[in-house]
Amino acid sequence: MALVYKARCTLLQRIVTIKVLRPEFTSDPDFVDRFRNEAQAVARLSHPNIVGIYDVGEENGIHYIVMEYIEGRNLKEVIHEKGALPVNEAVNIAKQICDALSHAHENGIIHRDIKPHNILLANNGRVKVTDFGIARAVTASTITQHGTILGSVHYISPEQAKGQPATAQSDLYSAGVVLYEMLTGKVPFEADTPVSVALKHIQEKPAIPSTVNPQVTPELDKVILRAMEKDPGLRYQTAKSMADDLNTVLLGRISDETKAIDMDEFATKVMPVVSDTGQEGGTGESRKERRRKRVRPMVKVYAAVIILGILIGLAYGLNAFMYVPEVEVPDVTNMPLDTALRALEAIGLKAEFTRQNHPEVEAGNVISQEPGPGEKIKKNRTVMLYVSSGPKMVEVPDVGQKDIEAAKIDLENKGFKYNIKESYSDEVVEGAVISQLPEAGEKAPEGSTVTLEVSKGREPRYVIVPNLIGLTLSEAKKKIEAANLILSQDIGQEESTEYEAGIVIRQDPVSGERQVLEGTEVKVVLSRGPGPEEKTARVEMQVPNDGSTHNVKIVVTDVTGTREAYNKTLNPGEQVSEIITYYKEARIEVWMDGTLLEEKTVK
Repeated sequence: MALVYKARCTLLQRIVTIKVLRPEFTSDPDFVDRFRNEAQAVARLSHPNIVGIYDVGEENGIHYIVMEYIEGRNLKEVIHEKGALPVNEAVNIAKQICDALSHAHENGIIHRDIKPHNILLANNGRVKVTDFGIARAVTASTITQHGTILGSVHYISPEQAKGQPATAQSDLYSAGVVLYEMLTGKVPFEADTPVSVALKHIQEKPAIPSTVNPQVTPELDKVILRAMEKDPGLRYQTAKSMADDLNTVLLGRISDETKAIDMDEFATKVMPVVSDTGQEGGTGESRKERRRKRVRPMVKVYAAVIILGILIGLAYGLNAFMYVPEVEVPDVTNMPLDTALRALEAIGLKAEFTRQNHPEVEAGNVISQEPGPGEKIKKNRTVMLYVSSGPKMVEVPDVGQKDIEAAKIDLENKGFKYNIKESYSDEVVEGAVISQLPEAGEKAPEGSTVTLEVSKGREPRYVIVPNLIGLTLSEAKKKIEAANLILSQDIGQEESTEYEAGIVIRQDPVSGERQVLEGTEVKVVLSRGPGPEEKTARVEMQVPNDGSTHNVKIVVTDVTGTREAYNKTLNPGEQVSEIITYYKEARIEVWMDGTLLEEKTVK
């Protein structure tokens, strides 16, 4: 129904998923309305096992949804790669799916398309259910256009296959199918056509999972088969109740309703006695029975006494066997495993344990127990212990030189927290990561904190404002930039009879007035003219008559700058008489062969 893109949000600098609807859907205004309404409703859901929706909208005819980006794979890919999953892993995934469904159902949202393709497994181990509520808009549109039901036929509930409205129990049926597939590596019903598969959902019972995978316990069989009941009224009525059974199924403790499911209608039963004649409850007698009737009455009495004694002994033994005293379960959480085992053994309880990662409980210590502390149970019962194998160690991603927002996303996707400290840096741009601890590639506990040193840019320095008076705008800009200052774009102009047009006549801050921070703006005002009046002065000199040629140069410095007014090579004895133009006042220098002969100021 959509093209899916991985994208970066430039506003919040985070990675997101964008779904863009295909044209065959966007051309239907009714569908677009339903789609937007569904997406906006789902956007109100907030649960760790549901993919979040950030935005829904339309731009230039493109209808889109912006969603949380999940680093990982979908469940279908994992099943395709591994086949049947380990029981503990499959039950844990199914429980998280039920947790997501429970939150959605409580908020009036039915998924309608639960399947492994819509179950995302994040790299941090968390399960994320996606595409909530979208199926209703798609299905309604397809029925309108084609008169058919759109759905993932291998996971569809019987009532959906019949074209009836989906309910919360429909989602639980599909969740049962997903759990079935995780445990067996295949879907419960297969056929040559989608219609044939749908009919099997309506008419046939699935094979009991444990007959396909012997690792599946009878209790887990019952959970799956209850979820996949044809009649919605016989299924779990809430996702929470299914999650509760999944949570305790490994301990063999499931709800009474689930326990009541008959796994085998040919289970062992009490059968009536069949006589030698083959008739049920008949009176025919064998020769042995007739012979017994002829035994003397006294022998019968002795036999009756012996049997009675045996029965009394059995009764006392059975009573002793059946009566088992109760004990209170001690609290062994946070204890080392061997200490916990001894504590349970001391009061007559058995124990089993399984290990799992935990970010806080020390490796080898008990995280939790079932039954819990203080519960009363009979001696010889088994207490299940969940023992910490320490935090899950995850490789720290390399976020060096990255923008801080992108670095945060990378760390969050790997399950890390972060702590930020800021420092000045001449090499790393402002807002980018200078260094990280732990360093990239190191292993650190999932959920632990990575400290990021983030650049505040160059450390501010103070500089002296250069003198810009009398310079052209381009000359002033070069001087300002050389001092790590900024030329203001607010450039003024004023009339001036002192400076020619385009020359800086005033600046702020004034040169040498005070030191300012690098990056400070400097404002300038340029002359609009007409500038100073032109003046003249005559320069005269005699070239020595010494038989050699000489280079004579006249240099003028006035408000327009410094320039050469005269530069010639003359013969011995030649006379120089030159009229020099200048503005306002000037310093005139006469040079011969690189030696200053005369200097004077004229006004």
